[in-house]
Amino acid sequence: MVKFFFILLFSLASLTIFAQQKEKVKKERPISDTLKTPADSLKKHSPKKATLYSAVIPGLGQVYNRKYWKVPIIYAGIATAGYFAVNENNDFVRYKNAYLLRQKGEADEFSTQSEQWILSNMEISRRNRDLMIIATTAVYVLNVVDAAVDAHLFYFDVSDDLSMQWQPVFYTTKGFSAGISFSLRF
Repeated sequence: MVKFFFILLFSLASLTIFAQQKEKVKKERPISDTLKTPADSLKKHSPKKATLYSAVIPGLGQVYNRKYWKVPIIYAGIATAGYFAVNENNDFVRYKNAYLLRQKGEADEFSTQSEQWILSNMEISRRNRDLMIIATTAVYVLNVVDAAVDAHLFYFDVSDDLSMQWQPVFYTTKGFSAGISFSLRF
């Protein structure tokens, strides 16, 4: 085992690394680029703008990021959670008014139910209303966070040509060397 370790250490120490050698580069005049690419013609995309837009008007940050398909999802989430919050609040008010009428000794709309049943349903409606308010706020905050993250990743390359390859490499200049080559393509 010790012999194998020393042989491996000696082999690795004798490898030549060609990436560290300086190349002679001719100094040439830079050629001006007369052709503009689509990336050059785009304005600088600002994550701060996207976050601010989305905080002021939900969905506007997604429009700024050109992710139009997310806007209906945001408004559907806010509208759904808001609808159920209003509905649960209306139920809460009905149960509360019925309880207050019972305390005064007057008739209410739940005359066949017990006072405990009214209190129980009132608490359930209050809890559900509060949860729906939290859900509405969560959708709004997620909208702002999504706009900020999308703006930060606006220029991120998501093409199918992302890969990593490795292969053994043999160099024959100035003697024989062996190694492993890693290549990343973006």
